[in-house]
Amino acid sequence: MTSMLPIIEELADAPDHKARARWLLEVPLAVIIRDQVTIHRLLSAAGFHEGLAYFAAEIAALSATRGRDGLAPNTIRMTREHARIGVQIIARRGTEKGAVL
Repeated sequence: MTSMLPIIEELADAPDHKARARWLLEVPLAVIIRDQVTIHRLLSAAGFHEGLAYFAAEIAALSATRGRDGLAPNTIRMTREHARIGVQIIARRGTEKGAVL
């Protein structure tokens, strides 16, 4: 038994980038904030660069000061959406390192 929570163990046990991408898209945002150090370590160890970019963009969006409209600044929202699209493609196609999208 490890000291990781079961939801984090799912990421640790993910067999490929497709599974990691799906995990990132489905995990509650509260888990991303709470366990960001462990998640970053696991994504880095797996060499999942697209996942790291999405993860960083999500953290930035969740940590940003929001405007009067309740939203993060446009630059942060656009970066987040761009990174999310990349991860969604991987989740659908299972793109691995070196594969063509």
